[in-house]
Amino acid sequence: MMITMYGFGKVTPQVVGITRDLRVLWALEECELPHQVNGLDDVAGELHSADYLAINPFGKVPAIDHDGVIIFESGAIVIYLAEQSGRLLPTSESEHAKALQWTFAALDTVEPPMTQIAVIDLFEADAEWAKLRRPALVEMAKNYLAVLEDVLISKRYLLGDQFTYPDILMVAALSQIQHTNLLDEFPNVTSYLTRCHDRPAWHKCLDAYNRRLAA
Repeated sequence: MMITMYGFGKVTPQVVGITRDLRVLWALEECELPHQVNGLDDVAGELHSADYLAINPFGKVPAIDHDGVIIFESGAIVIYLAEQSGRLLPTSESEHAKALQWTFAALDTVEPPMTQIAVIDLFEADAEWAKLRRPALVEMAKNYLAVLEDVLISKRYLLGDQFTYPDILMVAALSQIQHTNLLDEFPNVTSYLTRCHDRPAWHKCLDAYNRRLAA
């Protein structure tokens, strides 16, 4: 059955390459699930049209429609796609619990300060409040990066040698600060990010995404 994925068709240029629809597009490619993309024009307000608010009442992307099953929130969608395809899943019950742990760590712990840093740098760099707020966010981000640095000392991915769905979500969180030098102090995290971005499915989804937004 074909999956319709609602993502960006046009978006503010500053955020191209770090929007949340990319993590779902990546999961779709990794899971080899047939899909079509409905690109919405954020600049023109299409995310707040009545038709789309019936899909996601928060007016955000991504969302999917899988034969009438409608799901929004990128983390929920990535897990759903993994379960539907049987891919990106850990192999044991205990590892399933660890995958959920790292999913929430990526979305609830690691990503918030990274996103706030990106928002400040890309949109509010000259604002006085931003100059006052950024140092605390940087300190928080470095603390979380230090934890990941230790976790990845002897692991290729979050659960070991196997790339699983929480890796997509963690990489998405870390990608928010690639425009900074914050990763320079953390070689294990940098290698992990590079290793994940070297995957063919990532290149395939990113190429299609860039073509769509450039059209």
